[in-house]
Amino acid sequence: MRVLQVCHRFPPHPGGIEYHVQRLAKYLSANGHEVTVLTTSRDTESTGEEGGYTVIKLKYRFEPLRNPIPLKFPLKFRELSSSFDVIHMHSIYTFTTLSSFPFADKSRVVITLHGRAYYRGMASLLAMLHERLSFRMLKGASAFISLTELDRRLMMRRGIDGSKIKVIPNFVDLEEIDGIAKRCGAIDKDSEVQLLFVGSLVEAKNLESLLMDLRKLGGSVSLWVIGDGPLRAKLERLAGKNVKFLGRMRREDWIPYALSSDALVLPSKSEGFPTVVLEAMALRKPVIVSNIEVHKMLFGDVAIFYDPGNPKSLAKALEMLKDSDEKVKRGRRLIEELYDVKVVAKKIVELYEEVMSSSP
Repeated sequence: MRVLQVCHRFPPHPGGIEYHVQRLAKYLSANGHEVTVLTTSRDTESTGEEGGYTVIKLKYRFEPLRNPIPLKFPLKFRELSSSFDVIHMHSIYTFTTLSSFPFADKSRVVITLHGRAYYRGMASLLAMLHERLSFRMLKGASAFISLTELDRRLMMRRGIDGSKIKVIPNFVDLEEIDGIAKRCGAIDKDSEVQLLFVGSLVEAKNLESLLMDLRKLGGSVSLWVIGDGPLRAKLERLAGKNVKFLGRMRREDWIPYALSSDALVLPSKSEGFPTVVLEAMALRKPVIVSNIEVHKMLFGDVAIFYDPGNPKSLAKALEMLKDSDEKVKRGRRLIEELYDVKVVAKKIVELYEEVMSSSP
């Protein structure tokens, strides 16, 4: 099978979609499929081999709503696409998907939603208009993947035929994570309770709320912040002395911090299917997450929940860490049974085969 993966960014740029596409391409190529990834780069254009598959990066200069616009993308896609059995586009909202879809054979296109972006003010109005137009434009694809049941309902409300939608969850590469963990050394904690945040410093992640809650809890709790983004300067001004901003890191570089922390904390206002929570559970670490619907649906039996903006709620969650061993064990089992790439990618391949069998 020849598969073209279309995504707006790709490692070494960090992110959940980036990791998802990279590991999916690795799995497909390791199992005998021919894979090409068509993506973007802020710095240079390139074509090269990586892990048994081809990666083509086109340079972009503009990035409205954190969404790269590579002007050459539709032309390159049109040149490539006819020779592939399946075209898998990642995200309904990205310009890489929207600019290439008009030139695709719709009967061979699979699109994964990957959750929704979160914005405030005027940006939220633009994002809502963008969302409605995107769904209307892309509804002719052969098949869609939603990571959760919540996303499936959203897609149907936006006019996608429910019979075209498969709920297939996000995943992690358990073998890779375990291998990195075995090579890691310990990192000294900054206080009695050491928390870790990993993610983009954007509005949806709600790190501002966590920083304010920590200020009210005092100096017995420290936080490592791994990631970067447009809110970094503002967040550094809000942070107390017990918070360290460590910048972006590759997975193999931040996993030692995860192993040395007492818990991962994710105070998000909005999420699609947070890969970092899966990674923390794979590493046998407790996770403290915001009490939003998607978190409760995905991690109800394995996570500790709290209400961001309520320091007492966070303090209660931290107290629960003392008795979190059983949740940690259940979390690891959940990864092994449901969220390892070897389990999930098989479902994606089955969907590809369905698309191929129904394509003229």
